[in-house]
This record gives sequence, structure tokens and C-alpha cells, in this order.
Amino acid sequence: MTNTFVFEAFQTAPVVALSDMTPYMQLNESGGQPFPIPGEEYTFMRFDLSRALIRNPAHTFFVLLTENGLSGDGYSAGDIAIVDRQASPRNNDIIIAYLEGAFTIRRLKIKDGKPSLQSDEEWVELEPDMDFSIWGVVRDVIRRS
Repeated sequence: MTNTFVFEAFQTAPVVALSDMTPYMQLNESGGQPFPIPGEEYTFMRFDLSRALIRNPAHTFFVLLTENGLSGDGYSAGDIAIVDRQASPRNNDIIIAYLEGAFTIRRLKIKDGKPSLQSDEEWVELEPDMDFSIWGVVRDVIRRS
């Protein structure tokens, strides 16, 4: 017997305006849509987090950060970076790069047409003979506590 899971029901969550909330709102027993107290009117919408955070679905991937190289900028180990491969990297963008045999998250700096990578600890001037490529621009980060 094969189990079939339908994930569509889990892809969206109800959203209610903060101004419309009341301490008497409850969730039904199945854990689904909140329901109002009888006689009160509420307008609920469904919120799909992936639609809110992903601009180019076919060119987007997620990276679990394993280093604290940009913790000063709010990117810490354990966070999940949302990376867009279609975006054109610009000066000061946070990027996922392949540098000398390892992937890393860094800030791209371009000064006088010369690129460099910046972290909390170091500044790497990129030379033409270096093994380097940009894999994508970090668009958002999901912080995990």
C-alpha cells in the first residue's frame, strides 16, 4: 500500500489583519482555518509564503547557511538563504559564490570595475586566475531560532 500525501493543503496559511484579531478567535479541532465567534464577520485570506518570497521560481533555490561569515549583516549559521540565480549581481549584493573549491556567502563589492568579496573578517580581491563563480543573489533569509 502506497501513501499519497497532498501538500497543497499545507502550502497556505490563513492571514487575518492585526486590527481584526480578538482574544476569542479559535482554531477548529482539525487545526485548520480559524473561525470567528458566531455573529462576527471576519475576512480571511490565504497566504502562500513561497509566493511572497520567491520572485523567479524556476531560478530560485534555498541554502542552509553553515558559516557566520556575514553575521554582522544578519546572515548566521542555521539561517536559510533564498537565492535567485536569474538576478544580475550588483555592487553590495549578498551572493552565494564558488571560490577556490568551496561555496561561501559574501557581499560583492565592485570598485573601479574590479570585483571583491567581503565578509565580517576578510576582504578578498578577485584575480582573473582564481576559481570563482557567482551562483546567485540572496534575495531574502529565513532566520531560524
